[in-house]
Amino acid sequence: MFELAEKIGEGNFRECFAVKGEPGLCLKRLRPDLGFFQRLQVLVLRRRMNQEELDTYNNLPGELKPYFNPILDATREYLLTARPIDFDGSHSKPVRDYGKIDNTSFWEKAEEVVGLLDKHKIWFFDTFQVGTNIFVQRLSESMWKPIIVDYKHLGWKAFPMQFNLLFDSEKRKKFYRSYRRFEQRFRKT
Repeated sequence: MFELAEKIGEGNFRECFAVKGEPGLCLKRLRPDLGFFQRLQVLVLRRRMNQEELDTYNNLPGELKPYFNPILDATREYLLTARPIDFDGSHSKPVRDYGKIDNTSFWEKAEEVVGLLDKHKIWFFDTFQVGTNIFVQRLSESMWKPIIVDYKHLGWKAFPMQFNLLFDSEKRKKFYRSYRRFEQRFRKT
């Protein structure tokens, strides 16, 4: 088993840790402080959350994989992923940590990713929400690209009472609304 180092971040259901002695890895596991309804949701709708994220990664078209953080292993208990690294050897940071981003290459690549996701009908609903599921990987001082680090393709399971999400047209609308809000919040104009 892996020895956990510092906590990197957390989401609604999982927390993410650096792996001791392995600077290029991180491990996600269920948060121990989940409430009753969150535990119920995990049990009923998200029981295979880690495996579903691995399956999503494995089924991505090749043209999208460079924008997704690779998953190395998944079990019921944890998800082991690579940890994005910048050109200077430092760890990449979430978009939220940058605030407003004024980098043309980042936004060009973000639009490319959105277009490719749409082309392949892969509509993630929570990827763009708060700027923590997308990291900025700095390839040089001026060349940046988005790296999606959390991409469970849960669809209606994430919003079980929104029956309209059974239709592709509604999924697409929700996906684009989410991206536009992300852009408004983080793009420096």
